[in-house]
Order: sequence, then C-alpha cells, then structure tokens
Amino acid sequence: MNRPAAPPAAVTRKPWQRRLAIAAWIFTGLCVLGFLGTALTVMHEMRQPVEAERRMCCWEENAIPEWTAGLLGVQVPETATDRRAGLHSNVQYDAALLAFTVTTAEADRFVQPLRRDGTQMVPNLHPEEPGFTRSDGFTHLGLPEPETFVEGMRSTSVCPREAKTPESGALRLCAEIHTHEFQPGMTRIYLWAGSDAPLNKPPA
Repeated sequence: MNRPAAPPAAVTRKPWQRRLAIAAWIFTGLCVLGFLGTALTVMHEMRQPVEAERRMCCWEENAIPEWTAGLLGVQVPETATDRRAGLHSNVQYDAALLAFTVTTAEADRFVQPLRRDGTQMVPNLHPEEPGFTRSDGFTHLGLPEPETFVEGMRSTSVCPREAKTPESGALRLCAEIHTHEFQPGMTRIYLWAGSDAPLNKPPA
C-alpha cells in the first residue's frame, strides 16, 4: 500500500539570503523615493514659470495713473502721492485699477461727490486672509488687496450719474472704491472698475 507523499520541507533561507532580500527592499524603496522626489522637483520648477506668467499675463503696458484716471473719469487730487495704476484685459472683461494716497480729509472730499445720496461706506466685515491675491487685483501694483484689511477700511460701489454732482457725471465706469486709513490722517484710495466691453488701451 502506497503511503501519501510527504509534504516538501519548508525552504529555509540562509542568513546571507535574508540580508540580501532586506537590502533589495531597501534599495527599491530608496529608488521609489528618489523618483518621487525628482518628479515633485520637476513639477515645482515647471509651476514657477507658469505662476509667474499668470501673474504677469494680460496687463497692458503704459497704463500710467494719469491716463487711467482719464479712462475712469476721475480727478485725482493734486496732492496725491504713491500713484499706481494698471489695466488688465482678458477674454471675459477688462479691469482698470487706480490707487493713490492722500490725507483722510482729502479722501473724504474725493469720495463724497461720487456716492449716491443717503449711502454710507461700509466696513469690511468678511476680510480675506492675508496674502490673498487675484489675477486682476492690486497685488500686481505691489499693494495688498484691499479686501484683506479690516481696521480703517471702508468700501462702496458707484456708477456714473448716480449722484447729482459733476464728479458723478464725469465718471465713465461703474467702480468699486475702497478707502484704507493705514495711519492716522493718511488714507490710500483704491478704485477697481470692470467692463464687459473692451476698454481703450493706453498709447504705446
């Protein structure tokens, strides 16, 4: 009578074989980590030019403050300092930006004739996080976005001829106006105006 075949004996690895297997696993893990590190580095390097291009994209050259003020139809106070401006164009809309610094009293005199009767500028109750940027915002002009400020910030929106004043009649675009009293007695005014129709471009 035939006996059933005995199961094969378990294969026992020798110590040097175990060390070789462990070394192979470690080598494979290092290769995978090295590949992932290289891939992440390449992606980061590729993203930097894309981010830089995105920040610079679509901004018109030569949109100086004087020209931009004329485009918006506003008269910047003669005493204004740190004047900055830009014109952003894309397939959906154009945006004109103007910023300057005046005394708080002058800021009030600038904004008052543009506001509708009975309206007040409102505080920023829902600020964006510090460092917030937008592709068509004031970051391009080297300024923090006004939406990030709370203390001393007031905002309103105006459209042409909403107030019965020469200043409102001269306004050519609906605009968002932010005033930021960044230190006692000194205020920076931000104007942002968007248009679905293409805006005139600054002269070369």
